[in-house]
Amino acid sequence: MTENQHSNTAKLLDVPLIKQRPELPTGCEAVALTMALHYYGVNVDKKTVVDQMPLDTTPENRNPDGTVNTWGDPEVGFIGDPYGNGITINPNPLKQVLDQYRSGGIALYGKDFSVIQDYVVSGKPVLVWFTISHEMPTPRFWETPAGKKISSPRPLHCIVVTGSDNNYVYFNDCESTELSGKDVKVEKDKFIQIYNAMGQRALVVS
Repeated sequence: MTENQHSNTAKLLDVPLIKQRPELPTGCEAVALTMALHYYGVNVDKKTVVDQMPLDTTPENRNPDGTVNTWGDPEVGFIGDPYGNGITINPNPLKQVLDQYRSGGIALYGKDFSVIQDYVVSGKPVLVWFTISHEMPTPRFWETPAGKKISSPRPLHCIVVTGSDNNYVYFNDCESTELSGKDVKVEKDKFIQIYNAMGQRALVVS
């Protein structure tokens, strides 16, 4: 571990804050990527990034009790409509958009949070799949028409980690709640628990 990781003072990456609303109520992943690109001086518009995302257009099918029965696969592309009723996209297909602007991006699955911390310490913002509430998620599952089981805990969100120290993780949250904003912080142990519960998904923007 580097000396920085044991420091009580986080050196925060100056990632510009961009809000997803009102245009993109469910487009948080693309807006998080837009913020990270702006950090590098790539001043692309959030709607341009959204419109470049791969899509999974599988229609939503619900059970009689209102729960989702079958829907799309976020590993294929964004499910639903980021301008309206959408859900999410996973790191791999979102990286396809990143690759159009910068090389060296890394989609992370199942990695310990210390891996993300190392990238941020080295000056690279990292997108993390998180929750809007900054609290533990509620599990949610459905299957694709081909029978693949999808885990999509809710209320799903995507944020940009800008720093961490012994006690807190700091990040940009593009929502418009009282919790969101630039360099907001969550206790480190709690952040890691939520990150783990959301499937340990992340995207390094190099």
